[in-house]
Amino acid sequence: MDVLRALAGFFTDTTFSVPLAQMVVFVALISLCLLLGRYRFGLVVTLGFVFFWSFVLNFHYFVDLLNTMPWGLQLYALSGLLMFAMIILGLFLQRSE
Repeated sequence: MDVLRALAGFFTDTTFSVPLAQMVVFVALISLCLLLGRYRFGLVVTLGFVFFWSFVLNFHYFVDLLNTMPWGLQLYALSGLLMFAMIILGLFLQRSE
């Protein structure tokens, strides 16, 4: 229960910063996806950027927060990669109508 409070505190009390160059690339890619009607690819781009920004850029915060739980970081990384793999799989599957 203390870990959940610490994790909730991390997301509510932490200042989140994103490099401007990455934000420009993100907005350009999302705009291009919307203009071309590639909504699924836009979702993959969005989730990829969110996973990168939340995990990779804030890795030291997660290590400080979850160092008492050796499986915490692996669980977060595995869930993000599993979600990304399911979306990539969904891109290649076509609906038969």
